[in-house]
Amino acid sequence: MIPSNTPFYGDQTRWFVGRVISINDPLEMGRVKVRIVGIHDNREIRDGDLPWAQVVVPVTEGGSSGLGASTGIKEQAQVFGVFLDGVHSQLPLVVGSMPKFEADIDPLSNIHQPDIPSHLDPAINKNLLPPEEVDAENLYGDTNIEKAFNFLITKEGCNLSPMAAAGVIGNFCEESGANANRGDINPVAISGIPGENSFGIAQWNPAPAAGNRLGALQEFAASCNLTYTSLYAQLLWTRKELTTLPYLGYAQLKRAETPKEAALIFMRKFERPGYQTKKVSDVEEKKIVGDDGQYKRLGEEERIEFAEEIFRKFE
Repeated sequence: MIPSNTPFYGDQTRWFVGRVISINDPLEMGRVKVRIVGIHDNREIRDGDLPWAQVVVPVTEGGSSGLGASTGIKEQAQVFGVFLDGVHSQLPLVVGSMPKFEADIDPLSNIHQPDIPSHLDPAINKNLLPPEEVDAENLYGDTNIEKAFNFLITKEGCNLSPMAAAGVIGNFCEESGANANRGDINPVAISGIPGENSFGIAQWNPAPAAGNRLGALQEFAASCNLTYTSLYAQLLWTRKELTTLPYLGYAQLKRAETPKEAALIFMRKFERPGYQTKKVSDVEEKKIVGDDGQYKRLGEEERIEFAEEIFRKFE
């Protein structure tokens, strides 16, 4: 006879019923954000604090491609699930949805502030939280540089090495004018080049000839219900661009062995600033060649200096 108190896997499983608040998973893994009855009833618990729940998919889905799959669950759906970590109740898994009366209004559905549009483009950003609150809920660190570094070395970020993260942020410092922003990267930096209107920590360009990368950032942020002026949205977009567009240098960044190497890779592949030149005559300029045989880019020395300083501080 098996003793009744013999532990076995799953003997402390806890089930739950909840309401789906968001399906815009920033990792694009098909997860849903759930407000769970009996746990998240307190009005002080904001949507940004709610857990992302994995979702069971039918056996007709491959489940191993690594590309994720759309679950079909909609926002405001009533779902049933279990906690994978039992009594700790931190890892929810949604098993299925439950029919409900659509007239049953959730009293917690309006706990957020009214829409606070970006001052740059109200038509794009219809958000529930201003950028400073978005960043406070999703990033940690005393400065934007520290927040970006802590993000980029995590799985949610790009899972970069500290050296590669420092190289990326060194470029952000140069692009967003850190020296004019108390030494910190600036998510609302606007290009000083007349007519260019590039924006943000990476100075995404809105020009069609440049691929309208700013417009793509705005659309991505809106799809995640985030303001594109927040540091968090811009870091998520950086990860999205790096991991979906191979020519932007993600594979090379992962192999970088020094902050300098990482800074140069990100500069040449992702940022692609103009070249440094010198006059050889009254009518001719020549590109300057660096020690590694590559043409030098604008701000190259400063990007490397920032990267090496950041690595020394946070390694």
